[in-house]
Amino acid sequence: MKTFSDFEILLNTPDPAVIREMIDKYPISGFASNPQMISSMNRPDFEQLVKELREAARDRKLFIQTPSNDYEGIMKDAYAILKAAGQPTIIKVPSTSGGIKAISDLTAQGIDVCATQVMSSLQGILALQAGAKYVATFYCFMGMGGADENGLYSGVDADAVFKALKTFRETQHCEGKIMACAPRTPDEMSYLFASGASAIILDPVDFDNCFNSRHFMALNKNVRADWEKVYGDVAAYDLIK
Repeated sequence: MKTFSDFEILLNTPDPAVIREMIDKYPISGFASNPQMISSMNRPDFEQLVKELREAARDRKLFIQTPSNDYEGIMKDAYAILKAAGQPTIIKVPSTSGGIKAISDLTAQGIDVCATQVMSSLQGILALQAGAKYVATFYCFMGMGGADENGLYSGVDADAVFKALKTFRETQHCEGKIMACAPRTPDEMSYLFASGASAIILDPVDFDNCFNSRHFMALNKNVRADWEKVYGDVAAYDLIK
């Protein structure tokens, strides 16, 4: 399905069956998964699963994350995943210190990389500087934050991070895309669309919720009801000779 902008909407799923169901329904640019999602499939045949994801995704982009967090492990994982997944595949690399080095080296070899688990502006900027084609920022997780053993950490201002990355991208003429991950509400999605995100990853349920909101459903039913008052349960194509 052709898209008419540079913005990319990605579906978050490790399930080839879900990809097959959604691929021709919406203008989706690609499909993404991470080790936690892959493990939820409870399939020991990882290589075969990756091949099935590629078959289902056809010529769309496939984002697959390395389970390793250290430099050596990330590099080995990346080569192995690419061998099984074919192209177009983007390697998702966790934004650890070893991950930033791996991003730089993989990019130098012409491999497309998505820096993932970004939860601060510095992480995102370092990943962009290292050549990441995408920077996956974990919007809701920033706000949720967490605390250390002394209770000294209460989270990150997610809005400020997005604004900082947008400013950096625009003022420094950076080609890497800011990818919004894990929005929880329609309002958060609206903010992310408006704040400089150039790609967004959504779960399958987000697509269903978009068309099943009570406001939309009420309007849709009223439009149909008024039609049926005059024409009954008859379609327009049956009324045109």
